[in-house]
This record gives sequence, structure tokens and C-alpha cells, in this order.
Amino acid sequence: MLRGVAAAAAVLWAGCAPAWAQDVMGIAAVVNDRAISMFDLEARIDIAIYNANLARTDDMRRQAAGPVLRNLIDEALQAEEARSKGIRVTDRDVNEAVRRIEEGNGVPRGGLEGFLAERGIAVGAVLDQIRARVAWAKYVNLRIRPAVSVSEDEIDEEIARLEGARGRPEYLVSEIVLYDDPASGADELRAVAAGIVRQLRGGADFAAAAAQFGQGALAREGGDLGWVQEGQSRAEIDRALAAMAVGAISDPVRAAGAWHILHLRDKRATMAGPEDSAELFLSQILLPADADSPGGEEERLALARDIAAAARGCDALRARGAELEDSLSGDIGWTAPADLPGPFRDALDGLEVGAASAPVATANGVHVVMICERRDDSAGDGLRDRIYERIVARRLAIVERRLLRDLRRAAFVDIRA
Repeated sequence: MLRGVAAAAAVLWAGCAPAWAQDVMGIAAVVNDRAISMFDLEARIDIAIYNANLARTDDMRRQAAGPVLRNLIDEALQAEEARSKGIRVTDRDVNEAVRRIEEGNGVPRGGLEGFLAERGIAVGAVLDQIRARVAWAKYVNLRIRPAVSVSEDEIDEEIARLEGARGRPEYLVSEIVLYDDPASGADELRAVAAGIVRQLRGGADFAAAAAQFGQGALAREGGDLGWVQEGQSRAEIDRALAAMAVGAISDPVRAAGAWHILHLRDKRATMAGPEDSAELFLSQILLPADADSPGGEEERLALARDIAAAARGCDALRARGAELEDSLSGDIGWTAPADLPGPFRDALDGLEVGAASAPVATANGVHVVMICERRDDSAGDGLRDRIYERIVARRLAIVERRLLRDLRRAAFVDIRA
């Protein structure tokens, strides 16, 4: 639901260096022939903490340092691999990414640098992150995805599996995965995961935290696993999901050499009703939750009701979103109603194109959602297309994880922080 907005918003903050950093000009790590400075690490920690709405405390910074440095190391390895395979990031690529970030965050076109400067943000650190993510995305699309094939027989088998599981529970899940690191033990990593859980339960943004702290391909998508059927995951994760209420954040779950933090966004019975062949192009305004503002939700709900009453069409909704400072608003894109969390499905049920939904309150804030376009799959291929994309996404995640593991094993990495 929110993965496009969260991924864009994730690069928009890098505040001043914190007091506990002893030497921002020092070296945090060396990756082959590239040095990651303490300044790089501090800037990225600030991005992660601000974007995920985490507590800006020394303790939180210490907990964040390990996962954030791990991701910086992975980014350096990915960028080197992309360059070695002839992948180049052009100024046009960067400008397009900046434009999407501006649109997704209500910043006027061309205004990102000023937006960052007003907040004392290191523009170079933000652009470095943009370039790294664009490079890897191009590498995946050009070098990995073309090698991933899914046959019609495999789609048939998946449909048969779903039919066999009809009526059994399935869960709409996001997750943050922290893989074991030789530099720190499982207990230390669990303490980091437990700290993130406390912050998430206190109102931190799950998708943004996944994008900044999580590891693996799905972290870029806010940790969105989509719908997961009972028996499709490891037994430890299945047991945790079965015991969770919708909306809950799990304790850290140990499985397959990693700690998993699970967010159960919705629950339903597999293939309980006919598949909805419609697909919707959605746009939204999100008024972010502010854990430090008592009574803030009532104010957000009132503003959301005013926005919903006044907005006529998606262009008007987008324009209103651009007027709201710090609003994480924008187009969500095409999605199937069945893939939305329950509260959003309910809000959109019977809604006409161009009409705003009633406010939807979530842990991330208050949403006003609008259907910009609706298309119907009269050929009946909607389910097959969605299954195809799910299989591709799963295989891409596996291939990326194995490739990154191999890159780590072959690299010289000297962690000094």
C-alpha cells in the first residue's frame, strides 16, 4: 500500500552529526578499495531515525548503527558489482528519482535541494543514497530479472495449491529481517531487533524502518511480503502469525539464521470468495502520526475529513497534498482490491472514481485515498498475472540474497566503527 511513498520518503533526512559520535571524519569501514566514513554512517543513521519516526536518543542511535552500517556496506558492494557489469547511473536517472521524491513528499519541482538545506541536511549524502539505489535497481532489472522465468505450468500449479488451501488462513505481512553478522552475535542482534520493536509499537513507521534497517530485496519495498498462506513460511513464522492480532508487531522471531520482525496488516481465508478482477489506480494523502503530540489524531482526522469533502478528482488531491508540509502523499499506483489491508478495502468499497474516501486511521497516520482509474480484466487473467508477479518477486529476492552473500564472501571488508 505504502511502499512507493515509503521508499521515496526514506532518503529525505540527514541531520547534523550527533554528540555521541567521536570522530565524524574517521573511517567506519573499508569495503575493497572504498572507505565508508563516519560522516556517511552518521548521516544515514539520521535518515533512518527521522524517516521511521524513531526516538532520537543516543541509545537508539547505538542500536541503529550496526544494521545501518551493514546496509551501507551492502550498498557499496552492490554499486561495485553494478559498475563492473557496465551499469551506469546518468544525471537523467538521478533527476528522475529526485522528481519522484519531490512529488511524493509535497516538495515543488526543483525544490529538493532547498528543502534539504533549510533543515541542515547534507545534500551529498542524500544523492549518494539515490545513486546507489538507482544503480542496483537498474542492475536487477537489466541483469537479474530477465533470467527469472515462470512457466504457465508453474502458474497452474500455484493456482491448484491455492485451491487446495481454500478456507485456510492467509496473512498480509510486512517484515524486517536482520541476518546474522559475523561481527556481532545473535544475542546482540536480537537486542537491536527488540529495540526496533519497541519503537515500532510506539508509533514508528514500519515501512520506512524496513527500508532503512531491513536486509534483502523486499526491504526496498518496505518489507511487504504480500499475502502469505499458512504453511508457506517457516514453522517459527507460521506460529508467530497465527498468534498475532491484525495490526500487531511481533517480538523478534528467530528463523533461518536471522531475526524477523513481523507486522500483520490483515488476515483472511484463502480463496474464500471470487477473485475481484478489477484493478485500481490509487492516490492518497497521508497525514503522518506524531507520537509526541497528544490529541494529534483527532486533529488529523478533522483535517482529513475537510480534505475528503473538498477534493474533487485526483489532480485536486495531489495539489492539496503538495500544500501540506511533510505530507507523505502521492500516487500509490495500480493494485488489486484483494491485496489491500481490510480498512482500505472497506473505505474503497463502492467508491466512485474521483471521490475521496472517508479517513482511514492506521499506525502510520490518517489516510485519505482516492480511486483515479479503474480497469476490469474481462479476460480473466488478473489472478494469473498477480501470481506471475508474486513468483517473480520471490525468485528475485532469493537470487539477490544469494548474490549479495557471494559478494560479501569475496570482498575485503574491514569494519572499524
